[in-house]
Amino acid sequence: MSGDPRTTVLGILRMAEEPVTAAQVAQQLGVHVTTARFHLRNLVDDGKAASVVLRSESAGRPRTGYVAVNELAVDNLLSILLGHLGGSPEEREQTGVLAGRQWAAKVLAGTAPADPAMFPDPATVTADALRALGFKVSNVLSAFGTHEITMCSCPLRQVGTSHPEIARGIARGAVEYAIESSSPALAGQYGVHVIPAPDGDCEITLRLARSAAFN
Repeated sequence: MSGDPRTTVLGILRMAEEPVTAAQVAQQLGVHVTTARFHLRNLVDDGKAASVVLRSESAGRPRTGYVAVNELAVDNLLSILLGHLGGSPEEREQTGVLAGRQWAAKVLAGTAPADPAMFPDPATVTADALRALGFKVSNVLSAFGTHEITMCSCPLRQVGTSHPEIARGIARGAVEYAIESSSPALAGQYGVHVIPAPDGDCEITLRLARSAAFN
């Protein structure tokens, strides 16, 4: 299976006139059914496909079929609108930061701040906030006062496809707000640096370090 496997599997679903099972996808691609099921579930998680229960052809557990989710033909329009958020990538990223802060303020509005006398762990605060915003946190690593949180860009994937600078800004602004609002002891103490995956995958790493460490 050459190219992006998820794109290939999604193409099969779009061409099909009825729900497709993992076994059928595996047969078409010449891969193991477990591999086909893995890509199908990723498409469901991405919102590009949906699973449906199929009537069993014999006694036993019902089968699961997959269908492509119809996407609104507004991708180009969205890209154009995002492009008007600033005259340069830097301006658009800063606009994204402001939007990210407002987004986090709405979603995290009911979160009670920590005791002012406490100094909460910034990595825990960040990971909890990201999960509340719909991100999938896959790894948290802390060493020597620096914290790295690896996550999937799921909620920002459509924005990041055409304007990654805006997606980076939104992620940074949201985390900055979460840290500042969690405790007065953390406000202004950490800088947030967004590191997208070098291969263009959906993975993003957020690095939190004491503000003095950022020159």
